Amino acid sequence: MPDVTEVLDDECRRLCALVRELSEEEFARPTRCEPWDVKELLAHVWRSLFRIPTVLDAAPPDAADTDSVTYWRSYDAPTDAPGIAEHARATAGEYANGRSLAVALDELCRDALSRARSEDPARLVHVWWGPNLRLDELLKTRVLEVVVHGLDLTHALSRPPIASERGVAMVCSTLWALLGAEPPTRWTPLALVEKGTGRAPLDDDDRGDLGEAATRFPLLG
Repeated sequence: MPDVTEVLDDECRRLCALVRELSEEEFARPTRCEPWDVKELLAHVWRSLFRIPTVLDAAPPDAADTDSVTYWRSYDAPTDAPGIAEHARATAGEYANGRSLAVALDELCRDALSRARSEDPARLVHVWWGPNLRLDELLKTRVLEVVVHGLDLTHALSRPPIASERGVAMVCSTLWALLGAEPPTRWTPLALVEKGTGRAPLDDDDRGDLGEAATRFPLLG
């Protein structure tokens, strides 16, 4: 497995390069992550990455109780999604336009990755809503956020995917663990990401290949 900090840095650079060039009309496009438009989805990514300096500013917990896989099992979409959606919209509203949010995201990425590199990967961190885990395990969850929402952004913008092979592979590793079984061999890594996160539906062939495991989809919301 490649160094997670370097993978996250690469994914952030790719995302920031994309959004730096967007017009305000493109920031206003709807996304498949309803009810967000592109700007609001980008604000959600900003909030996701702001978690890195936030946890590093706090004292470490005594022990870990979560890793980068079980972290996602504690998310309950019906309960948590409305609050997450509203927080992203509020954050987007703090920026006068999409361009200013894109600049803020670029600055945050540089700061967050610099902070992460200065720390021991085994340092324990506490996430405000409950989980205690190693820093490198938290960073794997941030890779998933950037890769998956990067796919959401390029989908909304009718652009080709920007995720790296290393980033997609790291996300697939998490999804395999959540599934607890091998996905269909005919799936590409991007297909696993799209289907595993509910962006693309399972078809009859998928259900036949997966058997009982099909009931676990989407593997995360």
